[in-house]
Amino acid sequence: MTRHPRFLTEIEKGVKSMFSFPFRKKARKKPSKEGVKLLASILVCYEEITKVGYEPKDDTIRLTFSIKEPVTKQRFDEIGKLLAQSVAAFLNLSGIQPRVFNMEMETAGRVSFIHLIRDVQSLMRDELSLVADILYDAFPETLLLDDRDPLDPNFEVEQENLLDHMLGTVRQHHLKERLLGIREGDRVVVYNQ
Repeated sequence: MTRHPRFLTEIEKGVKSMFSFPFRKKARKKPSKEGVKLLASILVCYEEITKVGYEPKDDTIRLTFSIKEPVTKQRFDEIGKLLAQSVAAFLNLSGIQPRVFNMEMETAGRVSFIHLIRDVQSLMRDELSLVADILYDAFPETLLLDDRDPLDPNFEVEQENLLDHMLGTVRQHHLKERLLGIREGDRVVVYNQ
């Protein structure tokens, strides 16, 4: 069978004109490099954090910790009080006044999620370490940890330095898009929301 280029070109023109109205490719915007590096470094440095989000409207980070047990409201209140007092003391010693410090809890069946919402301007890596340690001590058997091999000490130091740098960068250059960072198998993935 022979091909007739002129005939196919006419058909293609007709199809293009027939479907040229509202169909157009929408360019997917990639997340900013600063935002990707910040969220990814948080997830790499802290195996206790299962999800992290950034909200540009109020310049906050939402950290999610997953616990493999239903946590009662009383237990959540106890942990929340301990976290709030510990973080307040740490920030006070550092001379920092947080703009946003909120905690939320949700339970879905046999799993509970503790969400810590913090403003980026006053968030510090050492504070994240404090929160992760408190939650690990409170739920040593049930806090969901990333199932990974221990990090190489040099790589761990590099990631901590990167996290400090990215927190400083994001404080100076406000991110414009909502971002979500999650673990997907042995990878960390950051999405635009």
